This record gives sequence, C-alpha cells and structure tokens, in this order.
Amino acid sequence: MANETVDAGRLIFPGVAKLYEKFSPYSYTLVRVALGLILIPHGANKLFFGDIVNATNTMTKLGLAAPAAWAWFIGLLEFFGGLMLVFGLYTRAVALAVVIEMAVITFGVLWPKWFWGGRGMEYVVLMGLVALAVFFRGGGAHSLDARMRKEF
Repeated sequence: MANETVDAGRLIFPGVAKLYEKFSPYSYTLVRVALGLILIPHGANKLFFGDIVNATNTMTKLGLAAPAAWAWFIGLLEFFGGLMLVFGLYTRAVALAVVIEMAVITFGVLWPKWFWGGRGMEYVVLMGLVALAVFFRGGGAHSLDARMRKEF
C-alpha cells in the first residue's frame, strides 16, 4: 500500500497527486484511530459517569447472566479497547471483540424495531463493518503491533 503511486493523468485535478501519495499510507491508520476514538467516550460514560446502570439494564433485557459484569466488560472494552485501537495494540483481538459487540447491539438490541436511519442502526452497522475490516487487516504499519515480533 505504501508503494502505490497516483496516476496524475487519471485525476480531475492532477495537481493533488503528490498530496494523495504523501498521505495515502496513513489512511488506514486514520480509520483505525477513528474507530477507537468513537468507542472511548462510550466506555468512559459507562465506567466513570454512571451510564453503567443503563448498560446493566440492557444486559438484563438481553437475558444475560451476570448483567452487571457484562456491562462493566463492555465499558472496559469500549474505553481501553478504544485506546488500544488508537495505538494499534493487539488490534485484531480488540477489533474482533468490537465486531461481536456491534453484532449483539444490532441483532439483540436494535433489530426487532429498527429501520435504516432510525435508532442509530446505521452507526452500529458501520462501526461493526469497520471493526471487521480492522480485524482482517490488523494494526497496520503505523501501530504498536507492527513493532512486535508476533501479533494475533
């Protein structure tokens, strides 16, 4: 990906070819970091600002055993997992957990009553698909994972 060049002759505005070439190696990192930054405040709300009660109620409605433990787990995943995505640390493991979380939200919480554009379903689906892409791709060149000898 980093070795790709932009064919200026194919661009409507050929003068931006060098700009595209300069920043395109960072585009995947931007996507991974954005996903993490979106998750962090949701986890912070659960862990530090009292939203754990709502999360526990949701887990209870889903019929999960130990709903408070699941709510805390989700808060930890969103906050610390979001930070891990930002830095690209154990990226695939965190991304897989986020894929599962978004699937549960999609089909366990929103599915019975959702329509596209209503109740935020499009955001949950997008985040799940982005997490799936991150799972397949891993941390990328600009991550802590890239500095480790092995990764998931």
